[in-house]
Amino acid sequence: MRKRSEKNELIASIMFTLFMIVLMELGRQIAIPALDSDLSRKALNASPLLRNVTMLTGGQSRFPSLFSIGLGPYMTGMILFQAIQLINVDAMSKISDQKRGFIQRWITLIIAILQTLQFIFAIKKNITLAGDKIFGFDFNLVVSFMILVAGAMIVAWMSDMTAKFGVGGAGVLIMPGIITNLPLMVFRGPGLGTNQVTSFSTNLWIALGISVLVVFVATVFFNKAELRIPLQRPNVQNDFSESYLPIRFLTSGSMPFMFTTTVFMIPSYIANFSPDSGFSRFTQAYINFNNPVGITIYCGVVVFLSYAFSFMNLQTERQAENLKKSGDYIFGITPGKDTQRYLNHHVVRLSTAANGYFLVVVATPLIIGLYVPGVTNFTFAYASILILVTIMDTTLDQLKTMYLRTQYDLL
Repeated sequence: MRKRSEKNELIASIMFTLFMIVLMELGRQIAIPALDSDLSRKALNASPLLRNVTMLTGGQSRFPSLFSIGLGPYMTGMILFQAIQLINVDAMSKISDQKRGFIQRWITLIIAILQTLQFIFAIKKNITLAGDKIFGFDFNLVVSFMILVAGAMIVAWMSDMTAKFGVGGAGVLIMPGIITNLPLMVFRGPGLGTNQVTSFSTNLWIALGISVLVVFVATVFFNKAELRIPLQRPNVQNDFSESYLPIRFLTSGSMPFMFTTTVFMIPSYIANFSPDSGFSRFTQAYINFNNPVGITIYCGVVVFLSYAFSFMNLQTERQAENLKKSGDYIFGITPGKDTQRYLNHHVVRLSTAANGYFLVVVATPLIIGLYVPGVTNFTFAYASILILVTIMDTTLDQLKTMYLRTQYDLL
């Protein structure tokens, strides 16, 4: 009876996830009314920042749709909330789960409004004006804004429901978008100096195929690799296995690659508001992938985000506090602040090693692209593969765990 119940739970979780993926794809195809889709598509293509954000967060960049904003606000909201937690772990630990979710929703809503304003600004010339006003704004403009914000919040709700009742978490919802946009990344890149190519030579196709395979295999290996710190557990008697605290080699996961290009493009986006300023001239000269300075800045952003997300994901202060409360400790390390410093040391070491791998994947095609047109775009194909591998690995681990639960009977 119990085994049958767990099998039904596994099937239900898979079906729920597939339903949410289908729902996400349907929402991405529902066009916003009062818009000229062809002209809007051209406007979106002219904004590399928006195109990149939507491509990597499951949104719709080909034309404005209900889910065009994608998971960007949801993911950014989670990151900001994690950053807030790092500021004062004790205060945040006292907040109830209900209040925690309430805060996250408000952060998501604020980011959704800001991102939608940016989206509307890019396509406003292609919105058919109704002539009627609401608070001084055209009716169709307000409706388009509200639809996009509502779509972003629906996606946030779907992400939570997938994490609760499905498998793979919110990441599975962006997989179809990344897969369908992968050819665009290869042929067009994200902009800012990347070449738009119509075709590759045979040698470049062979190089792309081999390199993609190498990056895929290496990412699978590194994503599984972890450092296991032995724990002493005086309150637990266990003669069958050792206890340890695992720290993944890729502690930051794929998060740096979801946000690096966006962060890199923000200065150019800001410079558009003052095209004659010295800052604008600097961004035009250096914030692109056509020169060593731009490549160095881009790689620097990758490294910075990798360290930042590593500490956000592991939250060493909370880990040390949890070990202290449970009575567990690392041999030779005093519980509390010393344990936190010990964990910080290992996070920095692992992140530094992981950054070495990231830089090889990112910098190699960027540097070769300075001399061979089109190769620069390989970087963003590799980034998509890194994101897909980490999402698929998480999903498969959850499926494996749920399946193994169906293979045991109570004695």
